[in-house]
Amino acid sequence: MPVERSVKRAHSSTAKELKSHSSDTKKLAKPVAVDEDVAAAVHPYPKSAKERADAINRHTGRKITPFQFQVYDLCLQIPEGQISTYKHISDALKSSSRAVGQALKVNPYAPLPVPCHRVLDSKLYIGGYMGQWGEGEKIDDKRAKLYHEGIVFDETDHVVAKARNNAVFTDFKILE
Repeated sequence: MPVERSVKRAHSSTAKELKSHSSDTKKLAKPVAVDEDVAAAVHPYPKSAKERADAINRHTGRKITPFQFQVYDLCLQIPEGQISTYKHISDALKSSSRAVGQALKVNPYAPLPVPCHRVLDSKLYIGGYMGQWGEGEKIDDKRAKLYHEGIVFDETDHVVAKARNNAVFTDFKILE
């Protein structure tokens, strides 16, 4: 099932400029992601109705629900170097932010092809990652992934103000 995309790209110069302003960032050293070998971290994503009907979540051992696939389909649309929010995704699906968060918490296709690390809370706070919220190794991993994609956080773990206008992706297309 092809993903329709209408992408608003962040300016690459903005990301480079933001990285150079190390005084604005919480972590002065270059963050390191846990799964630096991205090829090993890519999980095949089911596209056909049959593949989806048979898909079992490797984290929970349960079938992946149609709603979870809707969340993952939208998350696939967030381009590298941009972020979105639980609220933007839930608004597109006419759902709740918590339901989106729960689907992403057990995302069996992370970090790729479904880049749930690109989803933040509505105030552009780093939020949660893989069931952890606020601080910890998983959050450090999320921060590192985003840093390598050009997203920089301030000392309060919010996206730096200079990047907010260009970094937020909202142009979701619902697939029928």
